[in-house]
Amino acid sequence: MIDWKYGAYTTIWWIILLATYTTAKEVTNNFGWSFLTLCLAVILVIVSSYFYEHEHPQFREKNRTSTVDHLRGIWVLFILVVYLAVALQVTHSDIFFLTCATLAQSVPAFFTKYTNSKPDKN
Repeated sequence: MIDWKYGAYTTIWWIILLATYTTAKEVTNNFGWSFLTLCLAVILVIVSSYFYEHEHPQFREKNRTSTVDHLRGIWVLFILVVYLAVALQVTHSDIFFLTCATLAQSVPAFFTKYTNSKPDKN
C-alpha cells in the first residue's frame, strides 16, 4: 500500500531543506553561512510541521506504521552502501550527503499507513 499524501508531505520538507542549502551554498560559497542557513531552515521546518501536524494528526510520524516490514532498515542500509561506494570512488559535492539522507527518509514514508492512536470513546 502506497500512501502518496504522507510520502509527498515528507518529501516536500526534505526538498525545502535541499533547496535552502543549495541556494545558500551557491550565493555565499561559504560553509559557515550555508550551515547557518540550513540550521535556520531546519528550525523553520520543525516549527511549521509541528503546527501543521497539530491540525492534521494523520501526518504525525507516531501515528503511522510501515506497510512493508523492515523496509526502512533495508532501504537505509542500501543508501548507506551506495553512499560509501560513491564517496570512496568519486569526489562529490556537499549536497550528496543531504540527497542520500533525503532518499533514506522519503522513500520509506510512501510505504506507511495511518493508525489512529486515540480510538473513539462512544
